[in-house]
Amino acid sequence: MSKKLERFIAENREDFDNEIPGKRIWEQVEKNMSNPKSIPLKRKPLLYWGVAAAILTILVLGIYFTMNKPMNPKPQLSGPVEQTDVQGSAMVNEFAKLIVMKQQELKQFSTDQPELYRKFTKDILQLDSTYNSLKTQIDVTPNREMLIEAMIQNLQLQLNVLNQQLHIIQQIKSSKNEDHEKNKQTI
Repeated sequence: MSKKLERFIAENREDFDNEIPGKRIWEQVEKNMSNPKSIPLKRKPLLYWGVAAAILTILVLGIYFTMNKPMNPKPQLSGPVEQTDVQGSAMVNEFAKLIVMKQQELKQFSTDQPELYRKFTKDILQLDSTYNSLKTQIDVTPNREMLIEAMIQNLQLQLNVLNQQLHIIQQIKSSKNEDHEKNKQTI
């Protein structure tokens, strides 16, 4: 395709070169080349707006972080557990008790649905391993509150998964009972 274009330009060169710019245009070009300051730079306004936006962003962020800075920061204690940690620990214990109860309830169905029970326990074991890794980090982390909150969220997730699993098992049982009753009725 490019060879055709080159051949077309070569054949019609006279048609392209027939016009010469006027004397006034050449004078303007020479004037602009001799005086570089007269060349208008269209990028300068863009540069000014960019600098203004950067300064404004820095000011806004500075004000935001100054206003949201705690007035009396709590010192990090490595010894005794703070009050919020005690409350968090109580929540952790409550969730742990509920999880143990739900796991025992789920274990009752292990004889009826052993394959399903194995899949369910695999899911819970994955969440439990995450919980145990969080638990091992509690002594070395500087932000215990955040870690306890993550532990609580993990336990809540475990509890939700267990509830869903129990609901699935109950649905399976009810559908089996319905099928069994239909079979009795047809006989």
